[in-house]
Amino acid sequence: MSLYILYGSQTGNAEDIARDLASRCEEQLGLSDVLCDTLNSQKKTITEIKAHAKMLVVICSTTGNGDAPENAESFWRSTKLRSAAKDLYLGVKYAVLGLGDTNYDKFCHMGKAFHKRIGELGGEVALELHCADEATGLEDVVDDGVQKILDTIKEVMSADGEAEATTTTP
Repeated sequence: MSLYILYGSQTGNAEDIARDLASRCEEQLGLSDVLCDTLNSQKKTITEIKAHAKMLVVICSTTGNGDAPENAESFWRSTKLRSAAKDLYLGVKYAVLGLGDTNYDKFCHMGKAFHKRIGELGGEVALELHCADEATGLEDVVDDGVQKILDTIKEVMSADGEAEATTTTP
């Protein structure tokens, strides 16, 4: 896999955004090697992400007052472990889009937490964190964030392709 788009969604917003992003990657960027699934997907592990992903995109909502959605809990538990290897995400470029509601104290907590922790474990920030607010309307931030993520994916994939072409040329 070259691109992993993983989501944590309680109400379906993050899932819809992730699936739309995956479709746009295929249609606009011509990427055929995109995995779009829940953060708790059995189709991937952190080891697989490190071994196969050129880029990781995490789209995650925050539920309650700072909690992970059910379909992101086990992935978050394994990522936040204090015993996690400091190079767990070494070499993985990543972007995070957090969804939340400013009516709660811990606005976009899970997006912020994933962004920070993946970086602490060796991940390379490809795009700064974007946080969308349900209270003011997700659309503007989500539309802008998704476009920036698409632009970043295009840069990462083309730069990676250039690096591969350079190393394989005699």
